[in-house]
Amino acid sequence: MKMQPSDIPIDAIDTKLLGSLIIELNISRRYSKSYPAGHPVIDASLNKVVAHYARLMEAHDEIVIAAAKNALLVENATLDKSNLVFRDFAGVLFEHGIGALVLRRGLTVEELGSFNLILGLKREEVSEQGGIERIWEQSNIRALGLRAIRYDLFNATESDMAAGSPPMEQSGEGLWERFARGLMDGSLGGGGDDAAGIDPKQLAQAFNRRYRESGAGGEDEHIEVFADLIGQQKSNRGDGSGRRIPGSRIATFVENLDPELRRKFLSKTFNTAESGTSPALEEVLGHMPDHVIEGILEDIGSDRVHVSPAIMTLLQRLSIHSASGSHDSISFAQLADAGSQEKLRMIFNEHDVEEQGAEDGRPTLQPPPPSDAEALSPRQEFTLLRETMQPDWLESRVGEIILHLATAGEDPVESESLAQNLGDMCSYLLQTGDYHQLLGIMEQTASPTLPAAFRDLLRDRFSRRDFLEEILNGLTTWGKSRFDDIRLLIETIGPPFIDPLLDILATEESMSLRRFMMDRLLEFGPAAKEPVLARLEGQPWYYLRNLLIILRSQEDPEIIQHIRPLVMNKNAKVRQDALRTLLSYNDPIAVHQILRDLDSSDKETRLTAINLAEKSRSPDVLKKLVAIIAKSGFSPLDLELKCAAVQSLKEIGNEEALPELLKVLGSVNLIRAKALGRLKLEIVRSLEGYPPKNALPILERIAWGGDELARQAEACLRVVRMKSNGQ
Repeated sequence: MKMQPSDIPIDAIDTKLLGSLIIELNISRRYSKSYPAGHPVIDASLNKVVAHYARLMEAHDEIVIAAAKNALLVENATLDKSNLVFRDFAGVLFEHGIGALVLRRGLTVEELGSFNLILGLKREEVSEQGGIERIWEQSNIRALGLRAIRYDLFNATESDMAAGSPPMEQSGEGLWERFARGLMDGSLGGGGDDAAGIDPKQLAQAFNRRYRESGAGGEDEHIEVFADLIGQQKSNRGDGSGRRIPGSRIATFVENLDPELRRKFLSKTFNTAESGTSPALEEVLGHMPDHVIEGILEDIGSDRVHVSPAIMTLLQRLSIHSASGSHDSISFAQLADAGSQEKLRMIFNEHDVEEQGAEDGRPTLQPPPPSDAEALSPRQEFTLLRETMQPDWLESRVGEIILHLATAGEDPVESESLAQNLGDMCSYLLQTGDYHQLLGIMEQTASPTLPAAFRDLLRDRFSRRDFLEEILNGLTTWGKSRFDDIRLLIETIGPPFIDPLLDILATEESMSLRRFMMDRLLEFGPAAKEPVLARLEGQPWYYLRNLLIILRSQEDPEIIQHIRPLVMNKNAKVRQDALRTLLSYNDPIAVHQILRDLDSSDKETRLTAINLAEKSRSPDVLKKLVAIIAKSGFSPLDLELKCAAVQSLKEIGNEEALPELLKVLGSVNLIRAKALGRLKLEIVRSLEGYPPKNALPILERIAWGGDELARQAEACLRVVRMKSNGQ
């Protein structure tokens, strides 16, 4: 990806401070996803990032950070690629379509919060909302800019665009053409426009020469492009669009690579298809000669190449008949004797006709055996059989047969046996990580056409503790690639998951896994209340805080009596979270504690109370906060307390506080002008939290000026007007 050059040389940027900022940005992003809005952890992290940001930008007007797929670049210099945080943050930006992040002076906590919200969106959510540029425009973020990635340029050639056709709709030759041209243009010395017609063997030989001369480093980009193209390419077998993969060309190219280079190509491609086998990958492997397949299996056995279970199954099946020659020369008859061949064909054909007849309401008939004129060629026969040997094909057919038998059966003993068999098969799918197939079976077992007893037996099987724990073990066994599948399984099975999730949450060390479990538990709503309440005693402080977050989302006053004892917990963070939860219910005991802490002589106690007060709706607490702002004095401590009180009043949003805020906005202090100016800026920003009918006149009056306060008022005015129009 090319970056626009900047006037700032890389050696003028404090890379250590920049690295610290990126680390804090990544932490802030994770906290925003892990904790509910307004949590002290989020606020502290946001303020820390803004402080780092301000220090970095003191000497610069603008810094551009470019994002590759797993690396960050500043002025064409790559930041430490071994730093996992940099790689993680780069991947997040790239996933959201952000090719470059532009840093400018003046980042606010509100803007940073909006930035974290955007990074918390899924890629499909970004698309649904009109793309990253549209979302950014609506977010009112000014200190941070972006340069979006043009995904359409990755997927369409110039000829495609000139013809007005959608990318990759006509022929799979585009895949080979784009890859071959990428290798030839200026890098192999060949050049030329006819990339589609180049001999794969010659291209592989040229690539081998370059690899031997320059080493592996220069070819990593081409290897990654190759893997992405194979992983994303569609096949005409799946969607009926007529697209076709040039599998033979790609297979010939890979076959003629040097072993080490071939190993790199295939390792990257297998990683891209780690959750299964893409149609394009199957097409390419299907054209590989047997000696290449055997070599891949040897590399897998010696841990030089790592593959998913689905790809391993495909490779093993392709290698079964390697002694007979190439795949294309194996006939159907070579794979089975005449009797087995006829039985297989009869079973498969009968099943297809039965399904079609059931849909049409017609009686089913056994199809006649094909005539000599209709007989398939040996290659067609083998292709047909190989399609039935996909990793989930047999399981799918067996599952369908069991469900058909269960629908037609009336014998309870038989139903129990069928449920046992189907449950065993589901356990096998679970152990092999085939969650997609497992989800399909679970959805079918909920059909009302199945006998109630059969459904109850399977529901009990799916609710067993060992089955549920095996699903959750997949979070660590299979990693993030299966998070969405496991989430769907949790949604499908439902409340039986609550206890296992709570038990694992108590001991899980990974923050990403804790966040995943918290999200699932919050989605259960009221169903999680009783299991959570049963765990409030004798728990570590960090686990108690997570339980309080879940209870706070319940919006159920009955939990108050269970939370009150935690106000006396020996851990300060637990006490604060308990008070925050009780204040959201306007509990008088919590209100009394906050009022007492607001009058404390201890600075930290007062600051904590002010921050917690934002959850209170007590008139007495409101008066205390207003009194803090009205109090004379602008020492550093006074200013810190006043700014904190302004933020809490913003969250409360009660217009009764506005008269005192207006007095401050109209005041003058020649001795403490700078401190007063900062407080005024905080007050103007806080007006976004008040009812628009009250805030708009104030902001409109201030925005007429020409100073920094007026510019801030104009920015807030746009936000308030948007809120007003949305109501």
